[in-house]
Amino acid sequence: MVAEEACCFGQPLELPIDEPLWPIREDQKPKVVSSVDEFLEIVQMQTHLDRVVVLRNGIGLLRQGDAAPEQLRQAAQSSRSVRDVLGRLERSASASFRARLWHYSQRGREKEIKVPKSKVKGSELDKKSLAALTQQLHTLGTAKVSPDAALYISELRWQQKVRHPLNPEEEVKTATNCDIFDVAPFSKHLPLWERSEGGIFIGERGAGSGLHVDQCLWSNVGRNWCGFKLFAIWPWSERHQILDDAGKGAIFSPPLTPKEEAFLSRAKTVALVGPGDVWVFSGGQPHTAMCVGDGINICAYESFVPAHEEAMQLLVHSNTKASHWRNCWMDDDDLDELYEDVVDSLQRALRDSKLNPRLRSRLEGCRKVMRECDDSYCKELWDQEDRGQRRRKREESEDCTSSEPDAEKGSDNKKLRVDVKSSSPGSV
Repeated sequence: MVAEEACCFGQPLELPIDEPLWPIREDQKPKVVSSVDEFLEIVQMQTHLDRVVVLRNGIGLLRQGDAAPEQLRQAAQSSRSVRDVLGRLERSASASFRARLWHYSQRGREKEIKVPKSKVKGSELDKKSLAALTQQLHTLGTAKVSPDAALYISELRWQQKVRHPLNPEEEVKTATNCDIFDVAPFSKHLPLWERSEGGIFIGERGAGSGLHVDQCLWSNVGRNWCGFKLFAIWPWSERHQILDDAGKGAIFSPPLTPKEEAFLSRAKTVALVGPGDVWVFSGGQPHTAMCVGDGINICAYESFVPAHEEAMQLLVHSNTKASHWRNCWMDDDDLDELYEDVVDSLQRALRDSKLNPRLRSRLEGCRKVMRECDDSYCKELWDQEDRGQRRRKREESEDCTSSEPDAEKGSDNKKLRVDVKSSSPGSV
């Protein structure tokens, strides 16, 4: 079943009959559910390693039709390419968004469009704003970016924090008006739900996210408002090998070469995500996505950790050489701060006398896993909790400066963390 046309921003509801797709074996198909209760149970209370679960028409069932920002919805109406969207966004709106912009002029490769710092001196535009990136696209011209090359806008969010439409006391950069976070009953009590920085992705045929593992071994829930997207995830057992063999950022653009078909044949799950679909998966496994079909594709992702011991075991394996492909690691200080957030979230939830008993049991299990892992900073955090001497790097850094780290710069803080000795994620 496809979504109602009203929530698809005027985009096609069907693929062309002759649209080239990835081959999908019967054993590679995702689990599909139709019940909101079943889907939210899977999202909040189950582990997602080695599985992809799709809720058909989840945009409608979870009341997410108006979640995309109004400026983007208006620009998407009748647009048939990313260039159309960029052209229809008013300059003021474009300047209010930050994002990353990619082109695919060379088959099988993604190339990011960046604005050199020298180009924005004396300009009112931030070099990471969508307006500055659009300007740079025109500056590069057809010599650097083929006029028929697919474009991809990734991680689109507000430049500055804004008050969330559903909660004026909450300041966020996510540009969505509501999220799965707002309809999942346990979301505020889970070990982690990355609410503030959720990003929107806008693509067209031939554009997508190249092969990678997330910077943190968490789960993702995706919402697909319009267009079609192929999505593949490789098994946990391939967490290093497929990236070594195919390379980080590999793009599998149909029609496939025999070598690309062989890579995809090793995938655990291959899914065709359609208009209105919502799906959940583990970002800790190698995965990739590719837009297909006419028109544009618009989706967004939220990262979180469910109330499940195995999910917590996976999280505390982030930035460890045995479990996490090295070139996808999070900045080490950022991971420390994320662990601070997890400890705070667990402690806050478990202090709630009205907490659901089943959820309480799960969170106690998650806390036990985190307490017993061998990561040195986790140990330090729990030692602080036991002594009643709470200290947080994030709060100290905010006192020192209000500026944000440059995500484009290489990190000098990616030290090798201790490989935890608790139950390995590979055993789940």
